[in-house]
Amino acid sequence: MKRTTIGAAFAFAVALAPTGALAQDDTSDDEIMGSMTPHPSHIHVGLCPTPGDVIAPLSDVSAIGGDLVGAASSIDVEAGITTVELAVADILAADHAIVVHRSADDMGTYIACGDIGGHLIGDSVTVGLGAVGDSGYSGIAWLTDDGEGTTEVRVFITHSGAIATDDDMSDDESMDDDMGDDESDG
Repeated sequence: MKRTTIGAAFAFAVALAPTGALAQDDTSDDEIMGSMTPHPSHIHVGLCPTPGDVIAPLSDVSAIGGDLVGAASSIDVEAGITTVELAVADILAADHAIVVHRSADDMGTYIACGDIGGHLIGDSVTVGLGAVGDSGYSGIAWLTDDGEGTTEVRVFITHSGAIATDDDMSDDESMDDDMGDDESDG
């Protein structure tokens, strides 16, 4: 069950990865692929874009360790997993938001925020995290109630890196046009 839940959360994070192209400019690799700096995160009272006080600190959201495998062009995902001393029902009973901050040295800058609410799947709720300002970060949080008054909160973010060029997109569109022609011929 846990593998399915974690796999589904990861799939949601990948699905939310932006697909737009970036022009080539002086943007650093850290800005494109996401910073290696850990990002503090919390559950706050209130809603985005101006949540209130912290009710539960979460683990820093940071680069996932391990060996890189597969396509070198894959999009980096940063993650943090925390168990908080609140049941999902208690979190949902009032307005709360998950906030991801730029860094421990820059807590006043929010890079992603999401109002806690969404579809209840078993004992879990998924929450979309949107970019704050022009941070380029977005992702999801997956909250799972353990039935004992605590909730595991998994936060996944990604940075809108360049994953396609305008030329690549044009080629894809022409393939779609060709596929459309094939369908009408049959």
